[in-house]
Amino acid sequence: MTSQNRPHFRNLEDFAGIASDWFWETDHQHRFIYFSNRMEQVTKISRADVLGRERDIFAAEPSGAAWQAHLADLQAHRAFRNFEYRIIRPTDGSVMWLRIAGEPQFDQAGAFTGYRGTGHDVTREKVAMMQLEQSNAALAIRNRELDEARQALEQAAYHDTLTGLPNRRAFERALEHCLGTADGQVALLHLDLDRFKWVNDTLGHQSGDAVLVTAAQRISAAVGDGGQTYRVGGDEFMVLLTQGISANLAHQTGTAIVTALTRPIDLAQRQVTIGISIGIATGSAGQDTAATVIAHADVALYEAKRNGRNQVCQITPQITKRMQIKRQIAATIPGALERGEFTAYFQPQADIETGEIVGAEALVRWHHPECGLLQPADFLDIAAEMGLIEDIDRQVLRLALAVVDKLQARGLNLPSISVNISAPRLMDPRLPDDVASTWTDRRCGLSIELLETIYLDDRREVPQIKENLQQLRDMGVEIHSDDFGSGRASIVGLLKVQPDRLKIECRMIRTALRDPRKSKVIAAILEMTRALGIAATAEGVESAKDIAAVRDIGCVYYQGNVLAPPLQEAAFIAFMSRQKMATKTKTAGRDGLPFCL
Repeated sequence: MTSQNRPHFRNLEDFAGIASDWFWETDHQHRFIYFSNRMEQVTKISRADVLGRERDIFAAEPSGAAWQAHLADLQAHRAFRNFEYRIIRPTDGSVMWLRIAGEPQFDQAGAFTGYRGTGHDVTREKVAMMQLEQSNAALAIRNRELDEARQALEQAAYHDTLTGLPNRRAFERALEHCLGTADGQVALLHLDLDRFKWVNDTLGHQSGDAVLVTAAQRISAAVGDGGQTYRVGGDEFMVLLTQGISANLAHQTGTAIVTALTRPIDLAQRQVTIGISIGIATGSAGQDTAATVIAHADVALYEAKRNGRNQVCQITPQITKRMQIKRQIAATIPGALERGEFTAYFQPQADIETGEIVGAEALVRWHHPECGLLQPADFLDIAAEMGLIEDIDRQVLRLALAVVDKLQARGLNLPSISVNISAPRLMDPRLPDDVASTWTDRRCGLSIELLETIYLDDRREVPQIKENLQQLRDMGVEIHSDDFGSGRASIVGLLKVQPDRLKIECRMIRTALRDPRKSKVIAAILEMTRALGIAATAEGVESAKDIAAVRDIGCVYYQGNVLAPPLQEAAFIAFMSRQKMATKTKTAGRDGLPFCL
């Protein structure tokens, strides 16, 4: 820059005095040769401290990346705009932010002579910006914390804390989403661990939790990437398959899970072996609702358990129809009790040596207005699930004893009548009073046959059961143990109950007759029961050959179609009348068969 131009430039001082910017000028070595009064006022740095010195003497960070880029502009004699940097005031050590712009100057020969530029105080702006950045950073941290909290809440809301699997809520949401998608298809596997309650009750909840964690891991591994496993509560799991859906794939997956869960599980001090039952149902968007698919899988699971557990069962139209019938039956049981549709059929029992009638068993039947005559297997389990089996037992007891009264009125003597009692009824504290108030004619003996011996094995120490059994015995009621040989009764349970009579299935005896070793086992069992004063009754006897077989093996009494099938009240009274007439004229024939048949 020539000296002629400098005075002109410096005459701008008059304008600089009323502007917020200031002016500055450097020589070719980037030393200050001029800056306006405004710069001195704003920066609080005297001209004497600046003139002849390079600009970076007061810079707080003269070696940073921004400075290096700025120095490159200066060395290349390039113009620059909006370069910001901090300075430290020598007077008080305070920090000030400057924003400068510079234009390179050249003489007429093109030689670089320095820079001419402006400056501006941007401290307030920078401080405000830094505060904003700090606020934004704090806000970002807070947002991140809120997001982490939201994820934690979602994890808690949609995941099981024990196994880490998605929970019931996540399962329902996923199933609804799949069936709400166009052309969505799903296969649902409803899983329930077998013998888990035994682990929990016997080994404790800590062992139970360990089993659940292991089961979750094995199920997930068996499912692989083709589906998602959920723990929906207790020892129940759900598996959703949403890719390549087919009945074969679902069954293969279920079989793989069963195989995985049959392997022993290592606990702290022992191994346990459980199993798993699986019900499978499929669904398609636009055809099935989530509730329908779940209901079908539940039905299939029920069938798997009913058929022996530790297996896979897929829903079929036959199973669905059977379940519809079950629901229909369940819905009509309360009304059937009120209308007196449950009735008693009577099957005679005879002495195996003389053929004389020693009693009869009252068997419940249901005259259903739509389904016809229903057997106990058609409704007793359903009634038990509904908590109504006690009412049916009570009704049958009254019907049986009413028939005894009718026989006595006709001069027909029935030595004993037996009724079946379910385990829930045996736990009813009202049972002894019901029997005492109903069993008024004590000329006919009364015996109670205990059903569901497998449950008695578990419940025999329950105080109410022990008290009821003792009160019944005190009033003269005999206790009979039913279904021995069906696979549900145990010797230990038998000895604990100590019944007056043991009923043994004829099928068990027929099987034993084909195997000498089994025959010896049964004979030994009956010998043991005789030593305890327990007589044996064979049931299901179909022929004279059966009579001879059960006699040889040690049974004292028998009942079955060879003597008479279960009879309605009128038919049973007629049977007893014929029996009385026969005994007046003849004695029993060979093989103990009454002549009246």
